[in-house]
Formats: sequence, structure tokens, C-alpha cells
Amino acid sequence: MSDNELTPDEAAALPVEPTGAEFDDDHELTGAPEPESSTRRPVSAKAAAAIGARVVGGVLGIGIAAAAVLGSTFVELPSSTATPPSELVVPVPTAQQLTCPGPLLRLSDESGAAASTVFTLGQAVTRFSSSTGAVEQSRISASDAQPGESVAEPLVLSAAPDAQSPDLDVLLSGAQSQSVAVGDYVGFASAACRAVGGDSWLVGGATTTGRTTLISLTNPTEVASTVDLEIFDERGVVSAAGTGGIVVPPNGQRVLSLAGFAPGISSPVVHVTSSGGQITAELQQSIVRGLDAGGVEIIGATQPPARSVFLPGMVVTNLEAIQALRGTAAQTDDVITAIRVFVPGEESTTISFTLTPADTERDPIRFTRDVSAGVVTDIPIEELETGAYSVQIESDEPVVAAARTTSAVIASGGGISATDFAWFTASPALTEDTQFTVASGLDAVLNVVNPGDTDVVVSLVAAGAAADGPADADASASDESADDQTANEYTIEAGATLRVPVPNGETLTLVHSSRVFVSVTQAGEGFMSAYSIDPQTPGSSPLTVFP
Repeated sequence: MSDNELTPDEAAALPVEPTGAEFDDDHELTGAPEPESSTRRPVSAKAAAAIGARVVGGVLGIGIAAAAVLGSTFVELPSSTATPPSELVVPVPTAQQLTCPGPLLRLSDESGAAASTVFTLGQAVTRFSSSTGAVEQSRISASDAQPGESVAEPLVLSAAPDAQSPDLDVLLSGAQSQSVAVGDYVGFASAACRAVGGDSWLVGGATTTGRTTLISLTNPTEVASTVDLEIFDERGVVSAAGTGGIVVPPNGQRVLSLAGFAPGISSPVVHVTSSGGQITAELQQSIVRGLDAGGVEIIGATQPPARSVFLPGMVVTNLEAIQALRGTAAQTDDVITAIRVFVPGEESTTISFTLTPADTERDPIRFTRDVSAGVVTDIPIEELETGAYSVQIESDEPVVAAARTTSAVIASGGGISATDFAWFTASPALTEDTQFTVASGLDAVLNVVNPGDTDVVVSLVAAGAAADGPADADASASDESADDQTANEYTIEAGATLRVPVPNGETLTLVHSSRVFVSVTQAGEGFMSAYSIDPQTPGSSPLTVFP
């Protein structure tokens, strides 16, 4: 025995070196017998240390990864946004188009026959102008009205962009007027030429004895229009056959008698909606009191339902003559000045009215009325003094409104030599400079209401004259008349109304520094009429295009 050899007792005292046999057989987990190794290699301390090091390293790696993930939830990471490429494109301005109502109409021919057929009465005189100079005129080709004249259909005005300056918006305006004295039809009516739309409120007219009201629907487009009528009166909604699905052909006009839907009503309001081709809608009313003609009027669309409504100009021509008419004529219930209001919703409301006289030495007239929803209410104003008024209507609920006055002239013998009436519709707000045309015929006055809390400076610029915009001006106009210069400037105090004569048949541009409401009134020799000024027809709006 050498010195390095162990004795049997020493060898037995040494620990048993692991061979791997002490680890569980995994055949119970896999279902396969443990493979037999031809050689059982012992696990050395060095190998065990290496394995331990790997385990510790793995645990540390997992910990570091977990810490990194957890830390990322608290660390604000940098972010970036990308704006997609786009381009602002301004379309070329399109042609503008307006439709004029056309001549006055009546039921029956000159002999009184064909009482259910509509015939035209004479011809209207139309004035118009375009910023491009050229205006194309055409006539509606199909109409329910039988022509009493060779040219009697509604007139359609179109103005294309200026070839020299195609980027400039086209301004187009027009107005018509007509005096008539044929049998029971005696009076004067003027109206603005208007752009088409799909929703109109018509406030005015009546179908009681001696009152005839016609509904005119004109479609100047190349697409047929389907029109629905909602009719309301002093009792509520009117249920009548034929008010829905009325087809107005392309480039056509339908004329319908309101009495055919609602006979014997004194306070109608008609809501007109259309699909397909867009239309213009008007009422035409005529009055006969006993055997005497009581006037004619064309009633354009009033402002859509709103809580704040303005009638810029309402004219009472001669209170003494009106009182004399009430004492001598039959059926004079509608001679009294009245404001017609309608609440189209379901909630009744209290409405406040303010009538501001043109005579600044007179105090405004203020009153309130409780008005039921769904029924039309006429509010008479007894013995309203001669003069011009602006009417402001305020309500908690949206309303539509218009006003009616009567004119008359006392003859030298004490009788009434002439009588007429006018409906004054609510005007839409003008927020941009607006071109308008004054109808020919009776003396005309422009009415401009400043509804704001600060002064508004306005300029009236004759067609073709240049204007850089309104400048500071005195409270009164220049001493020179509109015929002597191309532009006049005025300052309208907060809450006040400007009334200024304007030349018949002329086209003007109203330049203003803030929101206003505008109308034109015409009166003289016992006759009268009025129409509101609409905003300029919208041009092409810029578009943002994304590739």
C-alpha cells in the first residue's frame, strides 16, 4: 500500500459522491422510460458552481428586465406627431342665379269665366345688375298661369364670373314692381328677385270673403322638385288633401289657390319645404271690399323661426284716411295695422314687441303678449299714428312674423280715392357687404336697423363706384343727395334705424361695419309695398384637400 492509498476505514468515512441516481425519474411525467446511460458521469463541484452561476445570472436578468418594464411606466418618453400633407384649394366662383316672382296673377279671365284657372295680369318691370356687367335673362318655360300677355312668366337672372377676374365673387341683385288697375285688381306691388332654397316660411294673406291668396312655387333648376306644404291658421294646423308631394317640373311654376286647401281662414302661415330641385316661394294676395278693390301685394318669404326678429320698416301712410276707410267700406277687419306671429314649436311663450318711430321725438311703443304654440295670432294695433316704424320682436321660443298696414287717400269730396295694403316681412341679418336693387315705381326708402350695442357706420355705394369700406361719419348724412355723388356715409347709433331715400331702379351696395337688418319700402298716392333685403348669395368656399 502506497502512502496515497486509503485504508478501508478511511474510505468508508468519506461522503458519497453524487452520481445522479438520487434525482427522481421523470418517466412518471412523460410516460416514457428513463433512458439508460452507458456511463454515469459524476457532477463535479465546478460544474455545480457553473450551474449556480447561470441560475443567479438568469434571476438577475429577469429582475433587470422587470425593473426596465416597470420603470418605463413612470418615465415620460419622447413623442412626435405628423401632419398629413394638405392643400387649401379655393374653387373658382360659380355663376349666381336669382328668380323674380313674375307678373301679378288672378283667378278667372277678364270676363270672370274659368274661375278655377290662374291668369296673369299685365307685366312686371324688372331692374337688375351684376358686378360682372353681363346678366343672362331667361323665362320659366312651364307654368300653371295662363298668359294674358305675350311675355308673362317669371324671369330668371344669371351672372357668370368675370372672365378677366375669375377669382372675384359675382354680385347679382334684382327687383320688380307692377302697378295694376284691372277690374277688382287695383294696387301696386314690388318684390326682390331671390335665390332658390329648400325651406321657406310665408306669413300673410287670407281666404275670407273678398280675400284671394295664391301660392307661387317656381323651380328654375333642371331637376324636378317635390314640395310639401304645412298650413297653419288661427285654429291650428290645417289638414287638407293635396298639400304633400306637389311636383314642380324643371324650369317650371306651380300656382295654387290657398282657399283650395284652407277656405275661410283669416290668418294663414304656410311652411314650404322642397326636395330635389330647389325653389322660390311667394304668396300673392288681393282684396275686394264689397264692390271696391282693396289692393294687391306679393309677399316674399320671411325670416325662419328665431327668438329675435326685426321688421326694419313698417309704414302707416295716413291714419285719418284709414279711419275714414273703416267708416265707409265693408269688411274692414284687416284695415287695422296688425302684427302676425306664429310659434311653430310645442311650447307657448310670451313675446315682447317694440315699435320705434322714425320720429325720434316720439317714444317707442312697447307691449307684451302671451302667444299659444301651434296657432297663428294676429295682434291689432289700433290708431297707430302716421309715420314709419321699425319693429323688434323678442321671444323665449322661436317665432315667425310679419306685419300688415293699409294705405288710403281721401278724395276732395270726402270719399276714398285709392286704397292699398302691404305686408312687411322679417329681414335676415346682413353680416357682409350686400348689393341690392331698388324697384321702379313709387318713391323708395331704405331702412337699416342696427341691433347692436355700438354704433354702425354704413356707406351706400352706387353701382360701378369704388369703396374702400366705411369711414367715420357724422350722425347725419352728407348735404349732397344720392343723385349728386356715388357714395354716402352714415352712422347709425346703437339700437337705432337709418331711413334714407334711394333712387328707383338703381343698384347700390351697402357697406357696413357690423350686423344690420335691411328692407325697402315704397309708398305714394295711396299705394304701397315693401320687400326685405337678403344676404348675398354664398360663393365658393375654400376647401382643404388631403392626398
